[in-house]
Amino acid sequence: MNVENVLRSTLRERAEHTGPAPSDLADRVLGARRRRRRVRWGLSVLVALTATGLALGQMLGGSVDTRPASERDKRDVIGRADQSPPREFVAAGDTALAAHYTIHWADVSSQRIGRRDYQLLDQRTGTYRPVPWRYLDVAPGLRTAAVLEQDLPARRVGLVDMTTGKVTRWIDLPGNKAGAVAFSPDGNRLVATTYDGTPEEITLGQGSHFARADARRTGFWIIDLRSGRTAWHPAPDEAEYTSFIPRRDFDWSSDGRLVRSPNDKKGYDYYDLKGGKATAPTAEKHLTSHPGEVSPDGTLVAGGPAGNTTSWLIDARTGAREDDVTGSEFLAWADDRRAVFLGCQGLTCEDWDKRVETLLLVDVRTGRVEPLSGERPMNKTEKELWQPVFAPR
Repeated sequence: MNVENVLRSTLRERAEHTGPAPSDLADRVLGARRRRRRVRWGLSVLVALTATGLALGQMLGGSVDTRPASERDKRDVIGRADQSPPREFVAAGDTALAAHYTIHWADVSSQRIGRRDYQLLDQRTGTYRPVPWRYLDVAPGLRTAAVLEQDLPARRVGLVDMTTGKVTRWIDLPGNKAGAVAFSPDGNRLVATTYDGTPEEITLGQGSHFARADARRTGFWIIDLRSGRTAWHPAPDEAEYTSFIPRRDFDWSSDGRLVRSPNDKKGYDYYDLKGGKATAPTAEKHLTSHPGEVSPDGTLVAGGPAGNTTSWLIDARTGAREDDVTGSEFLAWADDRRAVFLGCQGLTCEDWDKRVETLLLVDVRTGRVEPLSGERPMNKTEKELWQPVFAPR
């Protein structure tokens, strides 16, 4: 209804019920109409703001869970049997797949140089995302990654928040560059292995000469993340153990009191945190192959391959071989009786050209096997031959 019709209707009603209309009647009618419009507009705005506030409240409140992905899904076993490599979060018991990587090898003259391409767990989405780092390890709890930059060995170590993906801190390594880094069991310290060249660089063999690693290990850094103190200690690799294997990285003993590196003849060499040679901890005295580890309760050692498809179990106290279990490469303990292996099953093991491997959760007491990933064909290209990185959940 337009202004003219409103005035006409109002004047007619006024004439029928009363005497002459006051001189300001038109202004009063139009003013009342404007007030009604303002009230209606104000109510509309209020409704819209209320709806927006409720929506924001839901987003910021309870309906959208902002916890890290590893906290949102606390199922005992989270497998992705249809994914190779896994795209979404994988976990079992007290361990989780923190990252995976492939190594791309390029021949340059007589050298073969490797470059690692990682995918790291994104705690916002629960998926594995490509990252630019050339080496990494993940702290217990899956909140922080220690990373090394593009060209190894690197002159500093970065700490990355796995929720934001941002570097929160850089730690300089003056004079001795690192080619690998590993968190202590409590997550408060790092050991960074130093090399005099690229750790994944090999001189190709010619004629009767075997391929050999060009870089040599020089020692290790101990980095205290709480105090910020760093200390470097010389620990050169021994030539008789080097062979053609390019890496001899340090990690930690299970009690976190020593660091250790692989030894072809006896499993591991141990060093104290001041750089002195040490003997194996009692719990690890029968840890004689790499990779391997003592169970959380200290009763069993998951050892090296017992054949093409199995690994052995050793009594950690006596050293007696207890049994063989499915899985050709040990990766991590999930709890006292379950462990994660890379391995094949059934017909997928018979022909190497057709062999496929899977992340397997194995109950070492009952022999029950549960796949955690899709199949990884062994005859595929290097970009498809992904390698897992596990960390305590």
